Amino acid sequence: MDIQPLIKQDFVVVDEDATIAEMIGKLKHYEKHVALVFRKNKYLGLVEKKPLLRARLDPSETKIRNYVQKTPLLNEAADLIESAYLMFQSNLDVLPVERNKQIIGVVDGLDLARQALLSAELKRLVAGDVRLVKPTKLGKDEPVAAALDVLYKERIDHLPIYDQGALFGILSYKDILRKYLSWTPKRDFSVKFNKAVRSKGAEAEISSIAQLPVSSFSTNENLLTSREGALLRDAIELMSRNKVHDLVVMKGDEVVGLLTVKNILRRIGSLQIPANFNIKFVGLNDLDLDPAQKAHLQKITSNEALKLQHKIKNEFTLVVHLKEYARAGEKGRKKGKEEKRIEKRSGKGEGKSGQQEGAKQHKFSVHLRLEYPGKALTVAQDDWDIETALHKTFDNAQNALEKRFKTYDKAYETRAVRKKGL
Repeated sequence: MDIQPLIKQDFVVVDEDATIAEMIGKLKHYEKHVALVFRKNKYLGLVEKKPLLRARLDPSETKIRNYVQKTPLLNEAADLIESAYLMFQSNLDVLPVERNKQIIGVVDGLDLARQALLSAELKRLVAGDVRLVKPTKLGKDEPVAAALDVLYKERIDHLPIYDQGALFGILSYKDILRKYLSWTPKRDFSVKFNKAVRSKGAEAEISSIAQLPVSSFSTNENLLTSREGALLRDAIELMSRNKVHDLVVMKGDEVVGLLTVKNILRRIGSLQIPANFNIKFVGLNDLDLDPAQKAHLQKITSNEALKLQHKIKNEFTLVVHLKEYARAGEKGRKKGKEEKRIEKRSGKGEGKSGQQEGAKQHKFSVHLRLEYPGKALTVAQDDWDIETALHKTFDNAQNALEKRFKTYDKAYETRAVRKKGL
């Protein structure tokens, strides 16, 4: 299944020159926790609230460009399992989705998990079947600064708080964000407050907040928890209703860990995506590479073939022809001559010549032939690095397919219009 039904178009967009206060205002207004950052029409990355917790900044003056995190992009036709794994690897809860290199929406990790858990392979999983995070234990009298450090370093949204070994409450970064940065609904756009927050008195106030006990910020009643034996899909529904990305898991009265969307996505991403293609290598065994390097090339090819599968949506065959040839190269010759001069000055005259050193460089060519019902496509690429050559060849194949299907779609639309006109 692809991710198209999960794409949301109601995402927050901010310019790189916007201030932190402006971004926070938008996030609160639209009830979002990440903002996509652009420079004019160019996507730069996203900003999460969480890294701001540990920063000493003036929200009314600080530009968000300093906190932009680069992200991968999901193609609108990406497979659900592939997307789950990519989101897990990126360590994010939200990823942008592109169509023809334009951002058209975002996909949330919670939505990915909810949809995936409807599958037969996952619908009977329980919370305890997923790797649980074991966060650092903090007592209720620990300073909030220590909690901020744990939330940031361990990449979690909630933290169990203990009193003499028993669960006392749950601390959320949302509970402390406004207080720690003095961002309250009434103060966000207050000119008087924005001036005051830059004063030395405000800095002292923020420092004192950091030393307050976590019990001043934690939720201590009606705690949001799940059971170790609860169905994973029920836990996800609870998270979704409460708009949280992790959940404290209990076994009796004992906390056994934290169930996170990230690790649920990791479990989903471990599933096998049904391959609808055959791959044939020519020349792989002739390359001067060790077995591990060759296996890595095969893995890259398989992963790239999955991306092609989303576009072709039919059975296809790939013939990957790899070739290696040596070239001295101007760069190699210059390097060799310089090393030879150094060897003469140091008395080491037995070194290899510049020509020999240059001859050690090898260039690689990758030729790819893709065949699917009634069609064939051939692309190629050379590079001094075999992995780079392989990736670039598949990029060429993606671009060629996009042009081919775009041309086909336009021709189909023209025929449809003509037929309708007749």
